[in-house]
Amino acid sequence: MPSKIKKRGENSYLFTVSDGYNADGSQRVYTKTVQCDTIAEVENEYTLFAADCLQGKVIAAGKKKMTLSEFYDYWKHHHAEQNHEATTLEYNENLFIRIKQGLGHLKIDKITVRQIMEFIDQLKAPDAGHGNKPLSNSTIAKHITLLKTLFNYAVRWDFVIRNPMTKIQPPKQEKHQKKILDEDEMAQFLSVLSNDKKLNHRLWVMLAFSLGLRREEIFGLQWKDINFDKSIITIARAVVYVAGSGIIEKDTKSTNSHRTLSIPPDICTMLQQWKNEVVAGTKRRNKRRKVVEFIDPTAPDKWVFAQPDGSVRHPHSFNTFIRRFCENNGLKDASPHLLRHMMGSYLLKSGQIDLAAISQKLGHSSKSFTANTYIHALESTEKQSANVMQGILDNLKNVKKEGQAK
Repeated sequence: MPSKIKKRGENSYLFTVSDGYNADGSQRVYTKTVQCDTIAEVENEYTLFAADCLQGKVIAAGKKKMTLSEFYDYWKHHHAEQNHEATTLEYNENLFIRIKQGLGHLKIDKITVRQIMEFIDQLKAPDAGHGNKPLSNSTIAKHITLLKTLFNYAVRWDFVIRNPMTKIQPPKQEKHQKKILDEDEMAQFLSVLSNDKKLNHRLWVMLAFSLGLRREEIFGLQWKDINFDKSIITIARAVVYVAGSGIIEKDTKSTNSHRTLSIPPDICTMLQQWKNEVVAGTKRRNKRRKVVEFIDPTAPDKWVFAQPDGSVRHPHSFNTFIRRFCENNGLKDASPHLLRHMMGSYLLKSGQIDLAAISQKLGHSSKSFTANTYIHALESTEKQSANVMQGILDNLKNVKKEGQAK
């Protein structure tokens, strides 16, 4: 056998291939341990390994071989923290909890397709989720996406030669149609809401339903964003809660999310009433506390929905309110996101606003995303268009018959 092959045990052999020197003067060495039954098989495997080394298909020995957990921290420090938003970083942290449990202890260059598939099987277990419930296909797919991202960077940064995730297919995701409130249910909802004593609660709902604002955009509003003379509102920022960091201000979700919208007259009136109420409330608190100096709580840079001390309100308070509101009044479950979704659905079903205008109004990244999100409404509109076309055909038939009669 060549001197670069050493027997390490029964049927176990260590291969060593030298290929010049590194920039620091150290020798570039490649190693591999194999299991073979015959000397001929050993020599054949060594020839193949040496060829791979010389073609750059093997990483030299001496490079730090990280576990997947160590590489995740390395990737986060060198890429994610500079390029991802705080909410994305937090979400990835939550996803990696399961990945760390299943694969985190393994050397990243030793992880096999089989080990990854076994991990995915664990994610598909009926008790893999919180409360011993199954994970959705969407959540499983997001774990797979994060793994693909990690291995893509591992290849790019020469930590591994091959990406085992290229052979992994994510589970098929079923599209669940969101169940919006029909006109009768929404009418009842708004009727009960009109009796709510807190104007800010009513405004949250109407901003989500009539303007399609995201919860984080509603709580990110400042008074300078509202032009009462022109009845327009500018969506320029959002506020989000991040565990460990609290409430943070950030840019809108995408470039298209930064938008200016016309405000329906009723909503404009409610916003003016809320502005007056905020000023009156501050004056009452100052008088009670014997505070002489008056700081305008509706100055341009002040939050529209602020705490008494002027700080921004927690965006989750919208969810808390609407959940309790529905429970206390025996209404069908709703949420801030559902109200926004209903706005898009209602406008599409009306047939008076086209898809591009609705996509722009909602601040979606593309028309295709809007179409995929509101496919049920598009199908409804398509049926209406078929009925209209049938009417046109019937009219044409009548015209033809009248012509023949003459």
